[in-house]
This record gives sequence, C-alpha cells and structure tokens, in this order.
Amino acid sequence: MKNTELIKIIGNNIQLARLKKGLTQEKLSEKCNVSSQYISAIESGRTSGSLSLMIEICNTLDVSPNNIFGNTVKNSNDSTNVLSNELSFSYLKLNSENKKFVDNTISHLYSMQNKR
Repeated sequence: MKNTELIKIIGNNIQLARLKKGLTQEKLSEKCNVSSQYISAIESGRTSGSLSLMIEICNTLDVSPNNIFGNTVKNSNDSTNVLSNELSFSYLKLNSENKKFVDNTISHLYSMQNKR
C-alpha cells in the first residue's frame, strides 16, 4: 500500500474513534491544541500528524494506537477492528433506541451460539 493510502486509513480510523467518543472536530482540536482545520486535514488523509499529536489524539479519544494504526501494518494479526468502517459509521448514525436493539441482538446471538 502507498503511504497516501495508509494516511487515509489512519485519518479514517481517527474519525471513527472521534465519532464513537461523541466529539466534534472542534472539541478534539481544542483538547489537542491544534486547529479544527488540521484535524479535518488529518481525518481526510490530506496530511499526517506528528507522532506526539497521534499520541495526544489516542489519549484524548481513549483508544490504543492499534485502533488508529490498525490495517496499516503488514502482517498485522490484530483483530480489534472487527467491523468494516462502513458498518461502524452506519451504527454510529443510529439513534440510541436502534443502537440498543443492535447491541441486544448481538448479545442474544452470541449467547445462543455459546449454547450450541
């Protein structure tokens, strides 16, 4: 994979983690002491942030670097990112009642699978 593709994946992972945390780009930028335009550029893959900024973003979003850099390292066996980004974004757009329904359905299916 080319570096530009990897930077886009990292930016997409940051955006996903930010949305899961319920933060706007503005709030994340305030907490990381950078401009919201810079966060936007990172999330869209137009630029990469410094290592110290990536650490700050991970700490602010309460995620490990594996969540941010997942799918960018060759031969990575990390299974923390089990849902596609498209499916994760769709889930994040659901209202709280529908999210609860999805969560309960998954829990039910998992418990039924374990009983077999």
